Amino acid sequence: MENFTLEVGADGVAIVTFDTPNRSMNIISHAVQDDLGLLAQRLHQDAAIAGAILCSGKASGFCAGADLAELQVDIERWREAATQEDLRAGLAEAGGFSRRIRDLETVGKPLVAVIGGVVLGGGLELALGCHHRIAIDDENLRLGLPEATLGLMPGAGGTQRLARLAGLNAAMPYLLDALPLGADAALSLGVIHEHATRDRAMERARQWIVDGGAAVAPWDEKVFRLPHGGPHAPAGYALFAPAIAARRGGEGTGDAHGNILKALYEGSQVPMNAALRIESRYFFNTARTSAARERISAFLNRKAKCPAL
Repeated sequence: MENFTLEVGADGVAIVTFDTPNRSMNIISHAVQDDLGLLAQRLHQDAAIAGAILCSGKASGFCAGADLAELQVDIERWREAATQEDLRAGLAEAGGFSRRIRDLETVGKPLVAVIGGVVLGGGLELALGCHHRIAIDDENLRLGLPEATLGLMPGAGGTQRLARLAGLNAAMPYLLDALPLGADAALSLGVIHEHATRDRAMERARQWIVDGGAAVAPWDEKVFRLPHGGPHAPAGYALFAPAIAARRGGEGTGDAHGNILKALYEGSQVPMNAALRIESRYFFNTARTSAARERISAFLNRKAKCPAL
């Protein structure tokens, strides 16, 4: 694997270090997605591995999200899809990262994400696919799902896992308005389970695995229920109609807000595998819009002029 190293301790706990070569920040590229597939295979097949800790080798943080330059190329190809075969191929490609995270989540061994610094977009979605999450005490901690600011929506489980952790009502501001998640809010919503100093975080992660940490996500348990009920509970009825009305025709939003709401509404009513397929379809449709194309292009242009962004 080019982007991950794996070291297995005597106790069977594997330390998986995410460190994208020749970059100051980890990003989710095609190569990273391929490596995640290989990582899931290794964790599943290696009997010597009892569980794994996923951490970053970068001082900047865990992961800054998607490789937007690659995504820009993908979007142009998806926009040109004309036949049903092309559309199916594009949809499968758009859902690839989501499937890789799901492969890790269902590998059958406990996974802990130790996160700090920048944890945005696909980086947070990757962490949410781990069974336990520990945040490093750091004033530079930045958690969030900023996809809507680019005319996009989370496409690797962000809408579905956040709603299942926090409930539909609590999840919406972080998805629709891309509000940053402070450490206290992340803890109360279940986005992180605990926080600790850097050294202590690794110790806590190892101990959680050794002590028999669960290798199954809450939403894969038969007894799981959506916090505060689904869209047809009283709170849900009061939530979606006003939200849809408030977001309709918002300036520059394109289809992002509407598709986030649709993914939440439909996905919250079905098991996780089906929910992720629903989210991938809406992500693909959102990515193909002019709003997403224009916003990503504008962001990359600003970044080229001001590399500090």
